[in-house]
Amino acid sequence: MGHFSTSGKEFTEGGTLASFGAANLDVNAAPTPFAQTAPAALLDDNNVLRKFLYWDTGRRVTNKRTVRWTFNHPDAWTDWRAVAWYGVPPTGVGGSAIVSTSAHWVGVSPITPTPIDGPGSTFVNGPGGTPLAWPWGGNDHVVSTQFGAEVIHALAHLQRSPGDPSLNFSSWQQLTYGGDDTSYFAENDEGVSSTTSGSGVSGVESSTSPNFSELRNQGGVLLAGYVTAPPPHFSGLLDDLRGVINAGLLGKFIDKGDPSPEDIIRLKLISESIDLVRGQKPTGPDAFEGLLDAAKSMSAAELKRTIVGTQTTLRRGQAALKSLESLAAKGGAGKPSGKTSKGGK
Repeated sequence: MGHFSTSGKEFTEGGTLASFGAANLDVNAAPTPFAQTAPAALLDDNNVLRKFLYWDTGRRVTNKRTVRWTFNHPDAWTDWRAVAWYGVPPTGVGGSAIVSTSAHWVGVSPITPTPIDGPGSTFVNGPGGTPLAWPWGGNDHVVSTQFGAEVIHALAHLQRSPGDPSLNFSSWQQLTYGGDDTSYFAENDEGVSSTTSGSGVSGVESSTSPNFSELRNQGGVLLAGYVTAPPPHFSGLLDDLRGVINAGLLGKFIDKGDPSPEDIIRLKLISESIDLVRGQKPTGPDAFEGLLDAAKSMSAAELKRTIVGTQTTLRRGQAALKSLESLAAKGGAGKPSGKTSKGGK
C-alpha cells in the first residue's frame, strides 16, 4: 500500500501554505484515480498574495493547475508527495523581451544553479556582438530576445551542491502566474522503480526536448525540471547484461548516458549465448522485438543511426556464425570430458 499527499508551498522559499487544501490518500487498490485543481492564488502567512506557478507531480513538473493521477502499482512505492508551488509576481522589473529561467529538483524543491547550457544554445547578441543575449546583464538565468530569436538548451545534468547527486534533465515548462486552466495533466505510476531510496517514486527523464525556442521580442518564465536517475543494483556480469535490457532502457535513447539500440542488441545476444552455454532457457524479452518496439518512438535521425548500427551488428554476427560453423565442422574446440589438457596418452 502507498500513501499519496499534496500540499502548497512558497516559491522559492519552500514554506508551506496553510490555505492550500492538502490531500492525504491511502492507495491500496489498482487502479486508483485522483484529481486535484490547485487554486489560482493563495495568501501566505504574511498576507501576501501568491499565484500558482506549477505542480511538482512527484515525477514531473507541469504548469497545468489540474492534475489527474492514476495509480496502477501502489505496491511499488510507499510515500508519494505532490506539491503545488506559488510565487509572487514581479513588479517593475524585466520586460517583454526577457526570458528568465529557474530549475526544480522533482520531488525535492527549487534549486539555484542555472539550467541554461550556453555552448549548446543559439543566441543572437547585439550589433557587433554586444551586449550579450546571455548572460543578460551578467545574470546566467536570464536571456534577452530583443536582438533575435533564441534557442535555449537545457543542461543535461545539474547538481544543487557538491554533496548532492547529479540530476538528469526532465522537461522545460513555460510558466504563467495563475497557471494554465486548459485541460489537465495526466500523471501515473507506470515504470516506477523500487530501487530508488525511500519512496520508490522515480522521475521521468527527457519528457520534453532540451531545446526551447523563443521568438524575437518575446519573453516569459521558463522552468527546467530535473530528476534523480534510479541507481542500478546489479551483481555479476550476466545480471549486468540482463539488467540493462530489463530495466526499461529500450524505450530511452535521448539521454547521452543510455546505451544505443545496437548496444542493447549486443548485450542481449551475449546474455542469451551465456544462457545457452549453461543449458538454460534464454531470459527476458527478445532483443529484436524490443528494438522494433523502441523504434516506434524514434525520430527519423535516430532511426537512420539505429539502422546503420543494426546492420553493423548483423555483419559481425554473420562473421561470428561462420567461425562457429567452422568449429562445429571440426568437432568443437573443447576437450572430451574425462581427459585433461596435460598428461599421458
